[in-house]
Amino acid sequence: MKNIIRLLLACAVFFLVSCEKNLEEVNIDPNNSPTANDSQVLSSALGSLGYWVDVDLNSQSFLWAQYYTWGIGVSIGNQERFVSQPDDYDNAWNRAHEQCLIDLKFLTKSESAAYRGVGKLLTAYIYQGLVDHFGDIPYSEALSGEIEEGSILTPTFDDAATIYDNLIALTDEGLAEFKNATSDIGEDDFVYQGDLSKWTKFGNSLKLRLLMRLSEVNPKGDQVKSLISSGDFIEDLSDIAAVPFSGETGSQNPMYARFEWGVGDFYFASNATVDVLRDLNDPRLTEFYSLATVGAFSGQIRGIDQGTIDNEPFTADAAEYSGSSDYAYGVANSVILMSPWEVWFLRAEAAARYGTADDDEAAFNAAITSNFDYIGLSDADSYISTLNYGGSLDEKLNLIGIQKWISMNGTQEDEGWIETRRFDRPGNRIFTEGIFQTPPLSILPAGTFPASWLYPASERSLNPNTPAQRTITDRLFWDN
Repeated sequence: MKNIIRLLLACAVFFLVSCEKNLEEVNIDPNNSPTANDSQVLSSALGSLGYWVDVDLNSQSFLWAQYYTWGIGVSIGNQERFVSQPDDYDNAWNRAHEQCLIDLKFLTKSESAAYRGVGKLLTAYIYQGLVDHFGDIPYSEALSGEIEEGSILTPTFDDAATIYDNLIALTDEGLAEFKNATSDIGEDDFVYQGDLSKWTKFGNSLKLRLLMRLSEVNPKGDQVKSLISSGDFIEDLSDIAAVPFSGETGSQNPMYARFEWGVGDFYFASNATVDVLRDLNDPRLTEFYSLATVGAFSGQIRGIDQGTIDNEPFTADAAEYSGSSDYAYGVANSVILMSPWEVWFLRAEAAARYGTADDDEAAFNAAITSNFDYIGLSDADSYISTLNYGGSLDEKLNLIGIQKWISMNGTQEDEGWIETRRFDRPGNRIFTEGIFQTPPLSILPAGTFPASWLYPASERSLNPNTPAQRTITDRLFWDN
């Protein structure tokens, strides 16, 4: 009798387990995987990356790059006065890690060499952005919270210069993946539509950016010369690396959507930039900024000095001043990750510093022409002829630095701010002792400007390994 009961119980257990397994199999939709696939993750990563670059970086930096200044509509804000709080940077830090890098980590483990390569290059791109703002950050132990990775929830902070060396190697790894890859990336690749030859150009261009960022503190001329001689780069507008936005609901340019859902675009053109463009008779002035439409300056560009909106008439109409143009601020504007003008400026500088295979003047001219072409201007040659490129290395670097800063206006404002810090060299303080204006309400001494971001409040509260807080005037390792 006992044996019969045991047999019946065993059969019942087998039946229940079998039914559970069969029901699980029945409930799996073969067309809708319960886990994300490479295609979905890449789409998510690129969307988050576009938002991070345009909202967390560009819209934070266009004031410190002095392209814009505070306008009528709100009282002077902390950014304009160079007042920074740690929680100002929570979103940039958290979005980079929780939305961008975690998706890209998934891609770097893909079975597809193409996805692995893209994942590695974009990972290097984001980590460079983090280092360029925060300095030392978690890298070797970052994103290692899973059990099989050690459950590291409080990662150590790695030396920024060491991270840069690792990022250069990571770009090489990403490029190597493409050599054995088939292009199995398609519509999910919003940037290059699966064209691995263009991703290769992006990777080489990114590596050049990394190497040239070190030019003042740890020159790597031999590596630069080798890269220039053997690599394909972003060279024309068809190679531009950008995340596109259609302008439709759900696909609006991130900066535009953020401002329009908030207090709007109330910023005015800064005279720090306007004065330079006027002195150079630069036709891009009326492309970067809108014309005033009322008052004595109607039909003209009218900026104000940096941070002086409190000195303007209280009854003034915002239309009496110049704001951003459609080129700089539009619902369907793409978010540029790397542009051909940025890369040509890097190549011009590399040729001037290290004597690469490029002609530095030709590369300088190509950079400006590329920017003019993107804007839709046709008179680049006549403008370039007025700049009189040449002279000593310092004179060439000054021309490259200023023209690069100008060309980043409206599209790559964060990169523009980063490069003002690097080109502002000892003995050639072309920005901090020449172009930049000290806002009247600045909490920093006259002629002193921000050089880095503070460590975020969220990281400091959760990670005891976060270094002691810095001030925003502390220079990063590649600065001088």
